[in-house]
Amino acid sequence: MKFSYQLIKKLAPQAKNKADLIEKLNLHSFEAADAGGDVIDIILPPNRYDAASHWGIAREISAVLGKSLKFSSSILRKTEDVPFKIEIKDKNLCPRYAAQYFENVRIAPSPKWMQDILKSCGMRPINNVVDIMNYAMLETGEPMHAFDFDKLSQSANRKAQIVVRKAKKPARNASHSDAGGGERITTLDNQKFDLNENNLVIANDKNVLAIAGIKGGKKAEVDNKTKRIIIEAANFDAGNIYKTSKSLNLSTDASIRFSRNISPYLVEIGISRAAELLKEITGARAGGLIDVYSKKQPKVIIKFDVERFKNFIGIDLDIKIIKNYLILLGFIITQNSKLPPAPRLRRAGKTQNSFLVEAPAVRTDIETFEDVAEEIIRLYGYNRLKSQPPRIHLAPSGFEDQIVLENKIKRILVGFGLDEVFNYSFVSSDTRFENADYKFVKLENPISAEFQYLRPSLFYNLIKNAESNARFFDEISVFETGKVFFKGGKSNGINEINSLGILSASKNKETFFKLKGIIEELFKRIGLVDYLFVPITDKDWVKNFTSCFLKSGEALKIESNGAALGYLGKIKNPTLRLRSGREDLGKWHIGFAEMDIEEILKLVVEEHEYRPLSKYPSVMRDISILVGSDAKVGEIMQAIQDVDSKYIDDVDLTDEYEMAPKRSLTFRIVFQAEGRTLTDREVNGEMDKITAVLKRKFRAETR
Repeated sequence: MKFSYQLIKKLAPQAKNKADLIEKLNLHSFEAADAGGDVIDIILPPNRYDAASHWGIAREISAVLGKSLKFSSSILRKTEDVPFKIEIKDKNLCPRYAAQYFENVRIAPSPKWMQDILKSCGMRPINNVVDIMNYAMLETGEPMHAFDFDKLSQSANRKAQIVVRKAKKPARNASHSDAGGGERITTLDNQKFDLNENNLVIANDKNVLAIAGIKGGKKAEVDNKTKRIIIEAANFDAGNIYKTSKSLNLSTDASIRFSRNISPYLVEIGISRAAELLKEITGARAGGLIDVYSKKQPKVIIKFDVERFKNFIGIDLDIKIIKNYLILLGFIITQNSKLPPAPRLRRAGKTQNSFLVEAPAVRTDIETFEDVAEEIIRLYGYNRLKSQPPRIHLAPSGFEDQIVLENKIKRILVGFGLDEVFNYSFVSSDTRFENADYKFVKLENPISAEFQYLRPSLFYNLIKNAESNARFFDEISVFETGKVFFKGGKSNGINEINSLGILSASKNKETFFKLKGIIEELFKRIGLVDYLFVPITDKDWVKNFTSCFLKSGEALKIESNGAALGYLGKIKNPTLRLRSGREDLGKWHIGFAEMDIEEILKLVVEEHEYRPLSKYPSVMRDISILVGSDAKVGEIMQAIQDVDSKYIDDVDLTDEYEMAPKRSLTFRIVFQAEGRTLTDREVNGEMDKITAVLKRKFRAETR
């Protein structure tokens, strides 16, 4: 934004040197640069448009130089005898609107000094009335506009009317009022705009006079014949002005200011200054004034604690210096009698280190204690702050349980001779996965047609890794950890699971039992003791989920403590081919397993939970049975455990050998009761229940 150095110097005489002024602004307030001649280019942040005026910059530079500056303006005084009336239809979009009547206005060119300042700030002089509106805006920061009163008034017998309202809603198939609905405006620069019901306008009882907060219209334009005028100064909702400006593709100095949420307090400063200049330059006689201020700006009062400031900023500033900085910036200091006295004592007596700070009315950016602290420290000087290293405890991410477990799993599997691979999280549309219960998660903006979906399983990319390496090796063992995504299952939304996938492939050897052994040893190393490999039933979610790539009847579900950890099995159609497709490598044996790392983590943590030793002894009993060779040890152990979870603490297989066509199995069962020792009679009763269950479910014979 362009500023005139001569006008800043006029408002703040202590700014005697342009280069020094620019340096002070850069160090304490805003980024500034010399644009040549009388011009200074200052970059204002969006929340500091209270300083988008020469008075605002003069206030800043005066505070930096240790001087207090107040803008002298007369207080707005409403009058009863006014030849117009104001009506605000939407007080949320226009919280304040002030207007004043002037007569005996002589239209002429504005003074040269005013024209020079307007030109320095990038504005074109037009006539004394219009130039005064623009100049007063440059001084105070409040955009203003002048209407020709005789064009505004419709009847000699009625008061002129100013209405702040939304534009009329366009009728269907109509773009403006001539077509039977909606409104159109021709602006001062002869641009035509079709308005809609979201645009706020200034109007009389018949016509739209201006686009509120953006641009005036031709209907009530001030020209060489103008004798009587009404000047307006208002405050508008920042969001509405911004949206209207964007929708109409019309950006003006006024729209930029209003869309930055400037203070309603500027209305009285702006219109008072404009009135002074009109009387001084045009010889106009001031008439009645109306100020409609329905939604008043609340005061912002913040408790300021000096000790908190010192801890926050890291420097020890005297309370007198702090208060002086705030007063220079226009803050009002109030001693709060309700605040408790500070614990610190000085020789002069007790000093209260907490006080109340009222923010200046123009500062809409001040909301919190931190905002006030920033004002103090920037006036003190950022360059005077000493660098200090932060004193905080930084905990490496490795202490997070899931990361620790994942890294441990990787080290164990690499130690087993497996290779870790890293793949994309995307798969192509020809990947066969979808079924009645589980579906792909499609990307809204895929990077290519080949990667349109998020992977539902680690299998799809791991099998590609095997295919890529099949011509180089007779055995391939790889694993990967990563997220998988799919729709369906227990949740109707998108499931996101952190998975571990292991694939073992061999040209000549069976890999299923090798893979099962890897998983068992992995669980042992990470401390997961209680787990089972159970057959997959027809109604099991695992069968439905894996039906696209695992052989039916040759897959197992991995369970622990009633929770499903994952699955393993043999894949369908395990024919791997070279990427060129010229050589058939024949049938390979491929096993694949996938597990939920988060579920494993829960169980591993539970396995390591502290449980105090029982004061009462446990009771151990062995049971030896003969079962068919097709009986599964895991199912037998689970059946024993399910007999009575109250007393059965542990079940282990201690002995196994073949006695064709039977298998001999010996299990050790540990019984434990809380708060007492079990009697032989109770244990014998439990053993009788176990024997009955094994005979019924597995046709077992006790030995």
